[in-house]
Amino acid sequence: MSTYDLLHKFETEVSQIVRYVYFRSLPRAEQDLSVLKNKLSGTGELGRGFYDAVRGIYNCAKERDLASLYIKLYRKGTPQEISALSERFKNEAYRPTIDEYERGFLIAWEIAAKTLSLLKESYPEYPLSGEPEVKRKQQEADDEVFEVAPRKKAKAERQGREG
Repeated sequence: MSTYDLLHKFETEVSQIVRYVYFRSLPRAEQDLSVLKNKLSGTGELGRGFYDAVRGIYNCAKERDLASLYIKLYRKGTPQEISALSERFKNEAYRPTIDEYERGFLIAWEIAAKTLSLLKESYPEYPLSGEPEVKRKQQEADDEVFEVAPRKKAKAERQGREG
């Protein structure tokens, strides 16, 4: 059985978790994540990469991490863009220079992106429902100017001022 076949056995589970995240049913997604983790035991680094990708999608939705790839696709990606990205993940997963962890990670993303593309096609307005119009417009403006600033001064700088 190929690596691809091994991991695609779990396509239904991953698709269901992505559906739960899409429709904001995070407690159900979390339950299914633990089931998936158990099913992947014994698959080594390949399974670990696969699971970490799916868990990452769940976590970014739970934390509302607007800088994450999943949330950006969820909010702004078109079904066609997301589907093309799914194909890129699939192709990248079979580069000769890739390790097992990364291969598992990319295959999970291939499945997740394919599912997200189908969901956005079937329910195009859903991701933004529940967000008030004003808040959504402000968030879109905030997304354009995204920069990370340190929370506090470096220790050396603080000591220089105090001394």
